[in-house]
Amino acid sequence: MNTEIIKKRISVRTYKEQEIAQETLEKVKSFIKQDKGLFNVPITFTILDANKTGVSSPVIIGANTYIAAKYKKQKNAEISLGYAFEKLVLYATSLGLGTVWLAATIDRKAFEKAIDLKEDEVMPVVTPIGYAGEKRSLRESMMRKGMKSDSRIPFDQLFFQDNFDKPLNKENSDLWALPLEMVRIAPSATNKQPWRAVVEKDRVHFYEKKAKGYEKATTGDIQKVDLGIALCHFEIAAKESGLQGTFVQEDPGISIAEDMEYIASFVLEV
Repeated sequence: MNTEIIKKRISVRTYKEQEIAQETLEKVKSFIKQDKGLFNVPITFTILDANKTGVSSPVIIGANTYIAAKYKKQKNAEISLGYAFEKLVLYATSLGLGTVWLAATIDRKAFEKAIDLKEDEVMPVVTPIGYAGEKRSLRESMMRKGMKSDSRIPFDQLFFQDNFDKPLNKENSDLWALPLEMVRIAPSATNKQPWRAVVEKDRVHFYEKKAKGYEKATTGDIQKVDLGIALCHFEIAAKESGLQGTFVQEDPGISIAEDMEYIASFVLEV
């Protein structure tokens, strides 16, 4: 996986009524067995045949295969799921498959039954996988327009230098330019883009800018899932830029607003 795959990947809600090649499906099955989450929180993936399990989404046309992901309730679970699920989504993209993150617009009871969800588990999201249709349906086009799916918050409103009082311009972001840009273009629930980051010399601190209505018992904190996506993108771009480092959770004590929460830091290896 690389930044070209990140840039190439788009949400697909309209699919060809064509079975996924068996060789391709086997690659996906192999990948999800190896796909690891963050902070030692394991994620369980299940591939579902819609015809056999009855799972569905009213916004999806043509897809017969879905992948659901779940975790046991614990600290960092949503972050880990977002990180691992985005890796899967990007891998599927590299195989020529379409995907879309779905949380609210699914038959949740059918999916939870199909994956045998336990009381101590949460299934925040699923995705269809398949070959993208030749063109988007009218409904899909309207949904993308309504959510402003292709728009992104400017770089200097998301990223800061040393503290939240100093906006960071892309031109001055030096070695962090590509990783931060890949965070900026990441997908998020209703395109809310809840990530914020503060850059120091050898590390980047990530925060969640919380919005009301994104945390439910059935899905957990979806915006923390979004932060997991952001960390996935950052790590891929950092490696591509020759930056070796690890994610840690060591709150730097930077002054933050009430609607912000520290998530993690990426620290360069010396």
